Amino acid sequence: MLKSDTSAQYILLVEDESDILDLFCECLQSLGYKIVCFDNPIKALNYLEMKEDDEENILAKCSLLITDYKMPQMSGIDLIKKIRQKDTNFKLKIILISAFIKSDIISKDISNSLRIDKIIEKPIPLKNLKDEVKILLSN
Repeated sequence: MLKSDTSAQYILLVEDESDILDLFCECLQSLGYKIVCFDNPIKALNYLEMKEDDEENILAKCSLLITDYKMPQMSGIDLIKKIRQKDTNFKLKIILISAFIKSDIISKDISNSLRIDKIIEKPIPLKNLKDEVKILLSN
């Protein structure tokens, strides 16, 4: 059963290609989620380490991370590793998107050890992205 209040769920979206970032952001906002977008994984990490007025770490408020695999400065896998160091109870759901899945760059061992919930190959039809997000966030 899908949760009816998507507005209470935060999605962190990290994608270095601005056109794709904007498209995914608009697509997911249309479902009612609160989307925080970054074109740089370092900025996303810095954001997650911030505290809000109630001193709760912002990471604790995020329900889902959607990140690209290949980005400058830091790969999506490295970003996930750093986040998982703080998210030790694996509360955060993760979708990794990549155009490189067919070349087996992302091994099952890495995916399993980091508890990546879904790996999706680019290009991604927007309906598929919406469906995957709804499924993950309904659990």
